[in-house]
Parts: sequence; structure tokens; C-alpha cells
Amino acid sequence: MTEKTRYIIFSLYMLALVIIGLLWPGESLASTWAGFQDIMKVPGVLISDFFSIGGVGATLINSGLVGFIGLGLIYFSKTHFSGPTIAAVFTMAGFGLFGKTPINIWPIILGVGLAAALKKDNFRSVIVVALFGTALGPLVSQVAFGLEWGYIPAVLLGIGTGLILPAMASHVLHNHQGFNLYNVGFTCGIVGIYLTAMLTLAGEDLFLSSVWYSQEQWELGLVFFLYFGLMMVLGLPGWKDTKKLWKLPGTLVTDFVTEEGMPATLFNMGLVGLIGMTYILLVGGEFNGPTLGGVFTMVGFGAFGKHLKNIWPLMAGVYLGAVLSSYSPSAPGPLLAALFGTTLAPVAGNFGPVIGILAGVVHLSVVMISGPFHAGMNLYNNGFAGGLVATVFVGVSRWLNQRPHKKKEEK
Repeated sequence: MTEKTRYIIFSLYMLALVIIGLLWPGESLASTWAGFQDIMKVPGVLISDFFSIGGVGATLINSGLVGFIGLGLIYFSKTHFSGPTIAAVFTMAGFGLFGKTPINIWPIILGVGLAAALKKDNFRSVIVVALFGTALGPLVSQVAFGLEWGYIPAVLLGIGTGLILPAMASHVLHNHQGFNLYNVGFTCGIVGIYLTAMLTLAGEDLFLSSVWYSQEQWELGLVFFLYFGLMMVLGLPGWKDTKKLWKLPGTLVTDFVTEEGMPATLFNMGLVGLIGMTYILLVGGEFNGPTLGGVFTMVGFGAFGKHLKNIWPLMAGVYLGAVLSSYSPSAPGPLLAALFGTTLAPVAGNFGPVIGILAGVVHLSVVMISGPFHAGMNLYNNGFAGGLVATVFVGVSRWLNQRPHKKKEEK
């Protein structure tokens, strides 16, 4: 499959979101436009479900536009369209359902681009960090609209934050050795802690949001079962090669497009998406911005590390942890942990399903308390928690597997 064909396929997927949003039943163009404007002006911190804030149509349009921005940057920077960039675009589109907007992501992208320029590097060298770094988009919206500092200070703070992301992302990767797929999410969580501390020191009262949409379930479910199912249809020519992907542990950097080609990757992406959708149904969860955002992220990383065999232990572990605790598996926190917690897929891929299930249980316990650390300004809270969990599991597992060094006998 040629590079041009890849662009066409994924551009059509983003365009489909915009078209579905424009045609969403029961919503006029006027109400959709008003809802879109409302989405642009909210802080967007976790959890801000845009379906509830601006309506379904406006949210889907926002998601498609955010995805198009990612595609445009990849195209105009002449970056190869592969596993990492596919994962970035779908993650951006997913969080366009609950946190990212065309307004709040640009300062972060500009900051990362400026960092590359200062080092006299090509933007291509940092584009993945720039795209994933939009996890801190709510920082811009929160400062501009939540704290009412105005858009100019918010933009400057966003650019300044973007400046340090490439250096930080490269550094923290060593902590978890590629066993947390959302490495930039881990990075943004650490940066978010410092930003939260500084804003608190400045006298600001930061808070977590809790806006959760719970209407029109069957329409959203049907649309996105078809949306992701079509990927499997497009990837049917490579379905046999998908089984080869299942043998890969998925540790960063594992590009499925390079490994087995685009058709097999598409089939895997669609399959991973349907697994996420089915899990939501089985536990009695709701289809809304955050949960569909979780599925979109799973789908994106279906090109870059996630597959059937290395995600199910994490999802099972989160479910088990919820059942054994006071949490309901269908509650927002545990449900999102099961979807986004597949960031730890390489743990199961490398150490086996039993360790994967245990990692899922631990991940749930960590992610349920980690949001306040960065005041919800890091949208990839599961990436932050996943980095903490992966660091411990990888460190302990490798230490246990080390053979003791034998001292040479003195003659």
C-alpha cells in the first residue's frame, strides 16, 4: 500500500467524523455551531466530555478537525506515515472527543517545533512528541478560560511547555524501557505536576472536572462498531499476517506497518477497536467522549504495539481489580483504566499474561489517585500512571531475572 493510499484512507476516516457530526440526527447546523463554540471555550481538563458540553455533532466535528491537524503536520513535514504517526493521529482524534481542540493544541505544537529549531533539527525529528504532546492542551484552555488569564498568557505558557517536552520525553523513556506505550503521556504527567505546583503557588485554585455524557447510547455504539469494523474489512488482504503481529511483545518502538505491512495493521487496528467497544458493552459502560476516546487510542496503537494477545491481560486485570475493590467496572475511572491501561501491553507481551493481569490490577489502583497530581491538565493520565507502574514492574522483573555475578577465584 503506497504512502498516498495511506493518507487517503486516514483522511477519509477523519472526514467521516466531520460528516457524521454535520448530519447527526436531532441537531441543527445552528445548534451544532453553537455547541462547537462552547467546546472551544471550556478548560477541557479531565474529565470534560464534549458530547455533554457541545452536543454529539459538534464533538465529532471537533474530533475530525483535531485529527486533520495531525495529518496535515505529518503531510507538510514530509514525515513517513507509519505506526507512530498513525497512533498519534488517532489518539489526537480520540481526545478531540474530550479535551483537545484546534485552539488549545497549537501552542504545544509550536513550542515543540521551536525546540527543534533551536537545536537546528528538522521538525520531523520531534513530530511524534509534538502530536502526542497535545495531551497538555487543557493547560492552555485552563489558563485562558478557566483561570481567566487571557489567551496570550496561555499561549506563551503552552509554547514554553512545548519547548521542554522533547528533552523530557527522551529522558523518561529510560525509566520504563519502552514498556509504557504512552511515553509522552508519562512525560506530560511529570511536567503537569510542576505546572500544577507553580499555578497553585501563584494562588490559583485548580480542580478536576467531572462531565460525563450518558445519552443516545445505541446510535453511538452502532456508528463506531461500523467505523472500526470497516478497518478490518479494508485490512482483509493481510489478515493472515496479523497473527504474526501477535507474536511481537509490542515494546517501544514496534512499528506494525514496518513489520507486516499496512493491510495487516489495518486489520489489527479494527480488531483492537472492536475489542474495546465490546468491553464497554460487556461491563455495562456508556459510549461517550471519554470511552470512545479510549477506543480511538487503542485503535491508533493497534499500529504501534497493541494487539489481541497483549491487551487482554491488562483489561482483565483492571476488571479483576475493580471487582475485588469497591469500584464498579462500568464506573468512569475503572472503565477508562481498562481501555487506556492497555498502554502496558508490552508488560504482558514480554512477561506473559499472569504478570499482565497483575499489572492491570496495580494500574487501576495507581490511576485512580494520579489525576489530582497534575490537576487533570495532562489528558493522558493513564500514560502517566502507566509509566509509574511499568517502571516498577520492569525494574523488579529484570532484577529477578538477573544472574548473580560470580567473582573470579584468586589464584
